[in-house]
Amino acid sequence: MLLINGWLKLATGEFDKVQADAVAMLKATNEEAGCLHYSFARDVEDPDLIRIAERWESEAALAAHSASAHMAAFQKALGSVKLEGADLWLYSAEAVKKLM
Repeated sequence: MLLINGWLKLATGEFDKVQADAVAMLKATNEEAGCLHYSFARDVEDPDLIRIAERWESEAALAAHSASAHMAAFQKALGSVKLEGADLWLYSAEAVKKLM
């Protein structure tokens, strides 16, 4: 299993310009084969800080996602707004234990 965790920081008000694109991306991605979880969330203290959490069954599933048309469309939308920073990490998970 692969995990991706991190954030994107957009300039003030910029996320509002791509929110519809983000919703489309979420819906399409969560229907992909091999996608176990995919979400964006606005930070409670900073609405221009977008938290990202993903879980993938395999590298092949993640590669297919990266090559998808909806990913290309979302990347194009993100290119139209001012991004102030990003920090995304890919983790390999060998053991999973439900806590709650």
